[in-house]
Amino acid sequence: MANPHLRQTASAPPPFSASLKWGTGYEALLALSMFTGDERQDSYDVGKAWFVKARAAASPQLVKALRALLGTDGPRWFLMLGMVHEAGGAHDVARLLSHLRGSRPDDVLTALIGGRLPALRTGDGRSLVKSALAGDSKGQLALAERSHAGSPALIRRLIQRGATEVKQLTLEVIDRFNHDVFSPMVDNAAALEADVKIKAKAARRMSAHQLVDFATGGITYEGEAGIDRVLLVPSIVTRPWITISDWDSTKVICYRAARSAEAAGGEPDRDLVLVYRALGDETRLRLLRELAAGDRRLAELTQALGLSKSTLHGHLAVLRTAGLIRLSIGADKKYGLRPGLPDLNRILAEYIGRA
Repeated sequence: MANPHLRQTASAPPPFSASLKWGTGYEALLALSMFTGDERQDSYDVGKAWFVKARAAASPQLVKALRALLGTDGPRWFLMLGMVHEAGGAHDVARLLSHLRGSRPDDVLTALIGGRLPALRTGDGRSLVKSALAGDSKGQLALAERSHAGSPALIRRLIQRGATEVKQLTLEVIDRFNHDVFSPMVDNAAALEADVKIKAKAARRMSAHQLVDFATGGITYEGEAGIDRVLLVPSIVTRPWITISDWDSTKVICYRAARSAEAAGGEPDRDLVLVYRALGDETRLRLLRELAAGDRRLAELTQALGLSKSTLHGHLAVLRTAGLIRLSIGADKKYGLRPGLPDLNRILAEYIGRA
């Protein structure tokens, strides 16, 4: 029987700071993840045309180095986002490359196998990384399971290739990708800087929690053990997706940079289009109805709607981009309706001039 004189209270999530950062180094890694991976090309705002141009621009040397390093594991580049922050300076591609050249080969390999994730920062976590790097297959499997850093087979292949070669290939891939694809095709530094300046001005009196929600357009982050800082980084190339990655005690959230508020030539405001596009689908309407009953995990939504996780991910991204739902991240991940749904009559009337 429980002691009636003792009370059990849930511990509050640990506090964290939040700040806005931008840099072409982040954007280059995000673009590289798109180029490398097998995500549906039409799921990005840039569309299939961007991929066609990027593949045509890529040199055979880039393709060969990329296949030798990671194959088609695009999300693995997310594990390097923290290195852009660690490099400091302007957080641009040149600074990232300089930082990589000066890094120990073991540090680059450790990052690519997930060794800088918070789950591996403890004493036994570091021992696990050391064991995996030493070639222990059980240690490699345990590292993959604990860090959720992807396929144990790829981790094993990277380790077998050796830290020196992995560092050389990483440098070659980023350098060639920047020269062949990124610099000629993704010239958006000014827009990224402008997005941060506008948001920073509006967010001066916001708490860390409010800033995360404001910048991301609907992500709720209450904090979690092992994380004491959140970096909010705008991206244009990966819109409408939001990318989340951890680096030691820092969480990096790459959010979709805002578009210009000006609608030229009588074109409808982008937000108006996004809302009506999101609502013009039966599955997304069913999702909204399900979320109206309360926050849901992805597994619960797949069961309720009878759809695959990959299919639901796409629909949820459309709804979140339109500002209709929010995503709570931390120890658990849930989707829910955003407070204050848009007034459809008002925003349509404002556009057609009947307000």
